[in-house]
Amino acid sequence: MTGFKVSLAAMGLLSALPGLVQSQTTYTGSNATGSLTLSTTVNVMQVAQANAAGVQALGAERAFLRAMGAFEVHNLFSTGAPKHLPRHIRPPYLAMLGAKRNLALLGVQPLASTGTPSTTYLNVVNGGAFNFNGLTQVDQLDANGGNSLVSLEPPNPSIAVANGYILEGVNNAIQVYDRTGKALLPAPISSNELFGLAPFLDQAGVYGPFPTDMQVFYDPDIQRWFVLQRAQDEDALGNFIDSSHLYLAVSQTPNPTGVYNVYTADTTDLQDPGCPCVDDYPQIGADRFGFYISSNEFNAGSGNFAQHAVVLALSKASLGSGASTPTAFRFVLPFETGYESTVQPATTPPGASYLVADGGVEYFASTSASSEGGETVAIWAMSNTSSLGSNSPNLSLMQTIVQTLSYGTPRSAQQRPGPLPLGSSLSPPEQVPPSIDGGDNRTLSLVYAGSRLYLTLATSVLDQSNNDLTGGALVVISTALRQGTLQTKVLNQSYLIVNGNYLLRPSVAVNPQGIGAIAATLVGPSRYPSAVYIPISTFATPSTAYVAAAGTAPEDGYSAYGAFNGVGNGNARWGDRFTAVAASDGSVWTATEYIGNLPRSTYADWDTLVTQIKP
Repeated sequence: MTGFKVSLAAMGLLSALPGLVQSQTTYTGSNATGSLTLSTTVNVMQVAQANAAGVQALGAERAFLRAMGAFEVHNLFSTGAPKHLPRHIRPPYLAMLGAKRNLALLGVQPLASTGTPSTTYLNVVNGGAFNFNGLTQVDQLDANGGNSLVSLEPPNPSIAVANGYILEGVNNAIQVYDRTGKALLPAPISSNELFGLAPFLDQAGVYGPFPTDMQVFYDPDIQRWFVLQRAQDEDALGNFIDSSHLYLAVSQTPNPTGVYNVYTADTTDLQDPGCPCVDDYPQIGADRFGFYISSNEFNAGSGNFAQHAVVLALSKASLGSGASTPTAFRFVLPFETGYESTVQPATTPPGASYLVADGGVEYFASTSASSEGGETVAIWAMSNTSSLGSNSPNLSLMQTIVQTLSYGTPRSAQQRPGPLPLGSSLSPPEQVPPSIDGGDNRTLSLVYAGSRLYLTLATSVLDQSNNDLTGGALVVISTALRQGTLQTKVLNQSYLIVNGNYLLRPSVAVNPQGIGAIAATLVGPSRYPSAVYIPISTFATPSTAYVAAAGTAPEDGYSAYGAFNGVGNGNARWGDRFTAVAASDGSVWTATEYIGNLPRSTYADWDTLVTQIKP
């Protein structure tokens, strides 16, 4: 078990707040080299070429569905068996205890905020930014040469942009585009193919590994593309078992359509208290020396009780060179202060400087895990990351808690009435559009640029008519690490509110000058789910939400309807996260879920939109 210590002594004072003690929590980890191993190599273009031939051979009737004997074929597109992506877990005991009381018991004093939150109501206008449709539900079914027989929702669109390429990963499908939106792979490939695994459901009805929680990334230092997923393992019938793995594909060259080295780690935790545990909801980040993966652990037996957070630090040099066992260091973070859940690593935009003092530093952020919400954020600093370049890495991790704007549990979103092909086909038919899950208030994105952290989260908000809605929050925090003391100061914080509408899953990116945009979905009683972006800068208050693509129909996916294995309760799943990234030219690219005017499968109708915003 990782060491844990709360310091009640004065750990450093900010000049702006004389006399206030900023307490710190420190953690120790252990060398984990050997936990991630090179398992295979895969040529993405060759796989995609085979897939294109396979999809063409299936034809419009999708003969594989007839062979399954349980599905109907609808026009030129059809459906596979739906599978419900697991809802990501927050620790329930904190919901009862409350984060504030938990901190008081430990004697932790949060640092007071110095930035008064701005409350402005965003104007909504049509945007003129370049955009194109990315991966869709139908693309996902066509991945693996038409052998991806499972519909999945919600989608979690993730993109990386560099060298004229855009790599998009959504659930279990991958495609590469150029900057005009032209697909460069002849057909999408499944992540099972990328990782050298069997299909997650083949034509014989046999289940294989089920990778989920896709994250993609490009690192300009080593010029490599990353694709990360985790999997709670299943038996041949599709039942979860007490086992989990992590899969990481790293390109061998700066070309994302080429050959990838595939790494695998067994992430089943059998030893720590409350386990066996499996990993959930991995997040990624990077600094000069390391590539970081954080995840939550939950009890595999009960399936609903989070036990720990885990942070794995990997040597970028090892991964870039194709090392068989990359240098690694691991922290296990027990739920003690109430912030050891979804510990989001920071990414740094191209052209911005990393923090190389203290042997190299990677920052993280996390919100209160209490279902009551909170008014504080934990900022974490991992130091001596340059030691990942040695055979004996020795990293340190510290946490301090900063007072911020208040945030509460997001509300489910209403959507505009419209046609419901799936809902109306049920017995009894569903006539009213389902609500959309508003998610929770975990940290959704974190960027480090110019010694500042930019983070977003979702929260309940009130509009000017006192409507109880879901909006977002942007918090900008100045950071410094001096003589082992982590100092922070809130520079700017803003609520993101649209009158009469719900703003879902805000994700931020900025360029080195601190100028960027937030990606989100906008939906409401008179609006279908639409893709929007919100321009931001370090010290300004966001004022406008630009509609990149207006929705054309309601969300009508199986996750809202109880007829499908009892998973639905009238509240449809929506992307747990979106992606915004900065490119080397200073522009920001976003990947957002919306409902477009595109072919759908029977069980789901989601689409993704890729947008370029030029500051």
